[in-house]
Amino acid sequence: MKKMLLTLFSAAAVCFLAACGPSALEIKEMSSECELNVEIRYVQNDSIALFVGNTIYVSTAQLVSGNLYPFSVSTRDPMNIDGRAPTDVVNSDAELAAYIGKRVPGATHFGIVMGDNVQNEIGFEPAEATNLFRGFFEKNYPGSSTVFFNEKNGELISAKKLY
Repeated sequence: MKKMLLTLFSAAAVCFLAACGPSALEIKEMSSECELNVEIRYVQNDSIALFVGNTIYVSTAQLVSGNLYPFSVSTRDPMNIDGRAPTDVVNSDAELAAYIGKRVPGATHFGIVMGDNVQNEIGFEPAEATNLFRGFFEKNYPGSSTVFFNEKNGELISAKKLY
């Protein structure tokens, strides 16, 4: 009888935990709705963000200080990502919003992706970095929405709507 109750309780717990978060398909749908993604990753010896297509790849080194600015970013052609391009230094929310607006006009759905290797950066706080970008999007894009994603081995494993 004890084994049967334990098995029943375990099955109920598994069902409950599985129902708590979005499924893999729902996570993919949520990510495809994002018009601009910010992917935060640890990249050894790199401190320049790359803007490729509709994604800004940000090195954790840029965010260790707890400040978003100055923000160094280089726009790259998706067909020639290794091609040299000038680096722009963005110094304020207004400048970053204008920079994004030139490349992804009218964006209102944003994604923040936290790479699985960010803990390699000494002094990096994922929650602080998430709040920097969340605050930026919330302030500069009224009526927008932002979703936070965790990534592991190149796959999105979880998603949470921030606002």
